[in-house]
Amino acid sequence: MALGICTATVMVDPLGATEADIRAAGEALVAADVREASVWTFHLPALAGLDLNIEVVEAASGWAGTGAAEAAAEAEQIAQMAKEVGASKIAAITLEPKLDDLDHARDNLALLVAAATDVGAQVCVEFLPWSGIPDLATAWELVEPLGAGAGILVDAWHWVRQPGGPNPELLARIPGERIGYVQLCDAAAQPGDDVMDEALAHRLLPGDGVVDFGALLDQLEAIGAQPFFATEIFNPELVRTRGADQAARMMAAAARPLIDDR
Repeated sequence: MALGICTATVMVDPLGATEADIRAAGEALVAADVREASVWTFHLPALAGLDLNIEVVEAASGWAGTGAAEAAAEAEQIAQMAKEVGASKIAAITLEPKLDDLDHARDNLALLVAAATDVGAQVCVEFLPWSGIPDLATAWELVEPLGAGAGILVDAWHWVRQPGGPNPELLARIPGERIGYVQLCDAAAQPGDDVMDEALAHRLLPGDGVVDFGALLDQLEAIGAQPFFATEIFNPELVRTRGADQAARMMAAAARPLIDDR
C-alpha cells in the first residue's frame, strides 16, 4: 500500500516557506522513496516537475462560513487545481470556531463536492478540535446526506484530541467508502496547553505517543475503508535539527509498518 507525506510537514515554516523551501521538501520525499504527496494549494507551483504523485490538494477552507457564490468560486478554483495535478482527494476544513447553520454549510459543501466529482476527486472533510467541525460526529452529520463524493479525513492526532476522545462506535457505523484519507501522526500522553500550537508544532512520529493505531486501523479495515494514507507530523524542531531529507525518512520509516500488511 502506498504511503504519502504532507509536504508542509517537511518544512520548518510552511506558512512562510520560500520556493526553495517547498522544492526541498518535495525533493526530500523523493529521497525517502515516497512518491505520493498531500500538498497545500499555494505550494503546488514549486513542486512542478518532481517525481511525485499529488494525491491530495489541501484545502478548501472558505465554504462553511461564506455565501453560495463565494463557495462556488472556491469550489471551481480548487477543483481545477486538483484536475491539473491529477489529485484524487480535496481536503476541506473550516477555521470558523462555530458553525451557526450546519444546513447552510452543507449546501455550500455540496457545491464543492459537485465540482470535485466533475474532475474525478472526492472531498474529504477534516474535523479540527478547535473548529466548528470539532469531531467525527459533526463531520459525519455534515457529509452523510451528500453521498460518496463527500468523505471524511481522519487525522490520528485529531482522532485522539477530539472532544470526548476517540469515537470507535460511530466509526464502525460509517461506510468504508466515506473514509477517504487518513493522516498518520501521534500525540503525547499529556495534551499541551494550547491545542493549536500542539497540532501545528508538537506532533510525534507514529508509535511515539498514545494513538492506538492497531484499534483504529483494524476498525477502518472492518468497515472496508481503503483510504489514502499519508503522514502529517507537524514538528518543525524535527525538521530543523535533522534536516528535511532525514525528517522525511524518519516519518516514512515510522508510518510504513502500520500499513504495509493492510
